[in-house]
Amino acid sequence: MTIFLTVITILHGILFRVDEFMFHRKRGLKKVELINEVFDGVLFIGALAIPLFAGFSYWWEKFYIALCIVSCLSIAKNEFFYKGLDFGERFVHSLQYVLHPVILYAYYEGWKVNYFDKHYYVWLVQLLYVFLGFQAITYQIIYWNYIHDPKSISDSPSEEGKSEN
Repeated sequence: MTIFLTVITILHGILFRVDEFMFHRKRGLKKVELINEVFDGVLFIGALAIPLFAGFSYWWEKFYIALCIVSCLSIAKNEFFYKGLDFGERFVHSLQYVLHPVILYAYYEGWKVNYFDKHYYVWLVQLLYVFLGFQAITYQIIYWNYIHDPKSISDSPSEEGKSEN
């Protein structure tokens, strides 16, 4: 379980970075995309923080499952907003969409059997992942609202991907 949790966590983090730095920087983000990404990130990181900091109990379990369902539905809605994306970006998104519920379920199972208390180093990986997720959300808010220059986007065939800043 340790290797599985570590691999899917690292893979998800890499895919997020590829999406952000290879695709988003190239085409820019619309405001609605940024809002969706931040909202989805808060739901996902919020859900993962529960097994990180709360002991497994009946009510925490119900809250975690509800938050996971909302998080998964929230990322599914994004397909209505992303139009005109190239094949590579769609492929990266599809891998992220597959890993999203897998990570949530894997962390749920680990939390349920008290795996993180017995394997402290896996808990540290989870803590690092949540910290990096929080960092990514903060980066997106700051970069896309205050640093990004919409005129710096490379020429692309689709005007839909350009930022509306």
